[in-house]
Amino acid sequence: MSFIRRPRGAAVFVFCLTLVMAAPAFAANTDKNASKPDTAELPKILQQSVKAGKLTVIKKFKTAKPGLTGYVIQQSGQHEVVYGEDGFLIVGQLISPDGDNLSAQYTQQYVPKPDVAKVVSDLKKTGHLVQQGPDDAPVLYVFADPNCIYCHRFYDQVAPLAKAGKIQVKWALAGFLKPSSMGRAAAILSADDPTAALAKNEAGFNEAKEEGGIKPVDSPNPKLETLINLHYKQMAAAGGNGTPTVIYREGGPNQWAAKVGMPPKGWLESYIKSQDGHDNSQNNSKNDKQD
Repeated sequence: MSFIRRPRGAAVFVFCLTLVMAAPAFAANTDKNASKPDTAELPKILQQSVKAGKLTVIKKFKTAKPGLTGYVIQQSGQHEVVYGEDGFLIVGQLISPDGDNLSAQYTQQYVPKPDVAKVVSDLKKTGHLVQQGPDDAPVLYVFADPNCIYCHRFYDQVAPLAKAGKIQVKWALAGFLKPSSMGRAAAILSADDPTAALAKNEAGFNEAKEEGGIKPVDSPNPKLETLINLHYKQMAAAGGNGTPTVIYREGGPNQWAAKVGMPPKGWLESYIKSQDGHDNSQNNSKNDKQD
């Protein structure tokens, strides 16, 4: 069963009842109209999943339709609004008779907002990011899978701007889209020059097969595999449900936002212009590598 809808221009991991929950960093939501339900109140399939530790139901709330209850569920770092009535679980958008998207309203009202600044702080502590572009340029953090075609296209957009010294991208590699994704991510991060290894992966990218160009590592180092899985969880903590997930500065030095999917044409240039005058000297410049 899939809950998360596919963003445009993004490769997406599936949010289903068989995945294991991961705890993300979210700012608190204090809406007084919502409450945490007892497990016994939930539709049967949610009860079973909660008892099995596969997901958490963090809120319930009344909807505009009498008798229909909304639930905010959390699974694999992602949140989604679902509905229950007379024991049935209903997944999808709730549209009013007037055509209003009530699900969008409930998501805005009840789903916790990602603490993107904390994710950036965690990425700086974790390290093992592949840097493209100079240390003093405006910075982006991008979660990517080495087999992600949209990440590949975004890389190609970034490349001339990074070469010209106008942008710095710190790539946080995850590995979930294909069986070879973990091995390719490990091959890049374990290389003597991860930036060159990432460039090789993108230069040899097979768009028809949607596969990177670097040879996967057969048996990744367990510590490195743990790190790559951590990037996946950090992506979810930023609100990302697919790659690329782009984290960008919005406002002051510690104000960050995230967008899922490849940004539209011209976005990079606009972002660079918006960063004129910002101090980028505190950007971590290391291409950390774990053996």
